[in-house]
Amino acid sequence: MPRRYQMLRQTVARLADEADAQHAYLESILRHLTPDGDASRYGNDELALELDDIYRAAGHMHEWGEISPEEIEAIRPLGAMLRALSGETHADFWRREALWSDPRWDEIRALAQRALARLPDEERTSSWEPDAD
Repeated sequence: MPRRYQMLRQTVARLADEADAQHAYLESILRHLTPDGDASRYGNDELALELDDIYRAAGHMHEWGEISPEEIEAIRPLGAMLRALSGETHADFWRREALWSDPRWDEIRALAQRALARLPDEERTSSWEPDAD
């Protein structure tokens, strides 16, 4: 099972992926929720929710030596843009077809690629264990 750093890096990498890869990933994790196996009606928000879930642990990860402050800062603009696009006023951004047609997804991918360049693809150890504190 990947450690938290690897999970964070994988999540950023998914946001950096091309639309086809993002769509395939979303289908792979959501298709079981539908009778016909087409999960596109679930939209794209899972990509942002996954980042939000793991990025919340960044401070704790830093405390345990899993991530540097510079790496945390590299991800911050990506998280900020995704948060700014939340809510009903941006509902069109979260529809699956937006992955290919909405230029804001190009901006998200560019921010994710910049962050990913600052996150080395490496195993990181930690003395923290989920039930330790």
